[in-house]
Amino acid sequence: MNTSAFELIPSATASLQGWKGRFSPQDSISWQNTALRSEIGYDAELASKYDDGIFWISWSDVLRYFQNLQLSWNPALFSCRVTTHDYWPVSQGPRNDSFNIGENPQYVLELSDAAVRKKATVWILISRHVTKQEQDGAEVNDFLTIHLVRNSKQKERVWYPHGPNTLVNGAYTNNPHVLVRYDVSSPTDQYISLVLSQHNKSQDMSYTLSCYCTESFALGRPEKDLRCTSDVSGRWTASNASGPVGNPNFFQNPMYLVDLPREATLQLRCSTVKSSAVNIMLVNLQKADSSNIRSIAKKYGKIALDSGNYRHGFTVTERKKIPPGAYAIIVSTFTPGQFGVYSIKLASSAPVEARAVP
Repeated sequence: MNTSAFELIPSATASLQGWKGRFSPQDSISWQNTALRSEIGYDAELASKYDDGIFWISWSDVLRYFQNLQLSWNPALFSCRVTTHDYWPVSQGPRNDSFNIGENPQYVLELSDAAVRKKATVWILISRHVTKQEQDGAEVNDFLTIHLVRNSKQKERVWYPHGPNTLVNGAYTNNPHVLVRYDVSSPTDQYISLVLSQHNKSQDMSYTLSCYCTESFALGRPEKDLRCTSDVSGRWTASNASGPVGNPNFFQNPMYLVDLPREATLQLRCSTVKSSAVNIMLVNLQKADSSNIRSIAKKYGKIALDSGNYRHGFTVTERKKIPPGAYAIIVSTFTPGQFGVYSIKLASSAPVEARAVP
């Protein structure tokens, strides 16, 4: 008999009713195998007289009768640990974060030199606070996970899921607990972003985040968002859906004029439907002539900010200090003639207004 197919489990409900199935103390038939009893040290007579809440069960019955297992462990095994509690309102970030995780709760794990040198192991535990409805047996529709992404000393916010710096793509579960292990492999792991993610977020959520490591570390937040934001919405239509950079009619795309009286740090973001691949850029007009913005942008414009490759659903530029002057925001799709709505968020270190260019 393969004893690896058995589990010895302590029961939290022993005082109410113990396990009565196969290999329970009352199951004399299954325990007739003397070789099995000898291998695991099972005393059938003693077990039948005293129920201490610990029982043997076959793995097939575990899979059949148990929805999940809560395993006890000893956090004292890890000399360094940090726990924080927080709240994630449903209004924070998109409902579907398949394209944009930048507004989700994020943390940055900064490992000590010793942790990097010794290639320490890090355990990340995210525990969703259970609601009263869930305790009463309601269906659980909160599917939570956590992604680990390699970061840098600048502790920049992570915007795109499944990027090249991703270390661990977490699996979504409606279990209250998500546990992720990561073994440090190189000096580039000194800064690791922890990004929470929900599958089709539907309600507010409170949670506890705990980090454990055998070496010292610090848990912080990524860089704060710029203090001023303004939102602009628009639509690509037959008259302005003019395609990507390099297209002869590119400068007929939706355009917005921005005047900077003094230097400011800017970042541009654009959201649209997932079927559209989008780019957003800021162009320095070089010359201030509000009567002919599109012609000036085409003839004299120099790119000051650019989100880069066209991306479906969402795109964002870097944060950058921009000198005073006149600028134009241009938002475009990769496919000419592709209609649809978009939303631009202009984040800045000082109040900035974006005005639509006719």
